[in-house]
Amino acid sequence: MRRIKFAFTIIACLLTACAPISTNLDHQSKPVSEVTRLDSIAITLAEIRALDQGIRDNSSLYRTNTRAFKLHTDSLCFSKAIWVIEHYGYINDLGKYNDSFGYLLEALPAVLLHNPQRLIEPHTYDLLKREVEAGRLSAEFAATLLDKYYVMKEKRTLYFSEFRKWLQQPYPQKRDQALSDSLRQDIGLPVLPDSLFVY
Repeated sequence: MRRIKFAFTIIACLLTACAPISTNLDHQSKPVSEVTRLDSIAITLAEIRALDQGIRDNSSLYRTNTRAFKLHTDSLCFSKAIWVIEHYGYINDLGKYNDSFGYLLEALPAVLLHNPQRLIEPHTYDLLKREVEAGRLSAEFAATLLDKYYVMKEKRTLYFSEFRKWLQQPYPQKRDQALSDSLRQDIGLPVLPDSLFVY
């Protein structure tokens, strides 16, 4: 099934790249720049998703050192995802492509979740925060993205996301309450109730 989706993604890229663009600029149709912008977004998301998922499905076909290859691929996909967000904002809608290629919207969340250590870098954190403030990225999902780093690397939850279930002690620690409050408020979320924090 994954190979079929991968093949469809590649075909979609080719069809989208070869599709004629209307040059009719009357009031009934969108300007060429809008059509081109949407096409560019769809093509870029297809590239990111194909590379990100393709390496996971078929990594043994590419190299013997698949872990290192995956890390390099994740880094490449992450850089491209950040570029998309910087240029187009966090993508939640593909317009005319939603029905046939809506699954491409999974590209950004997947790539961001595969790179939790890079999400807390100041540039990336500020970018995500701006997207939350602009209303293109939900504060709850931003918290989930950011919390994955703390759960995986520091073995603690600061945002109380679903990733906390990966911990043996899935509750925030009292010693982290001030930091948790600050981080949650910084992206527009309310602080957690005192009763959730344990000593």
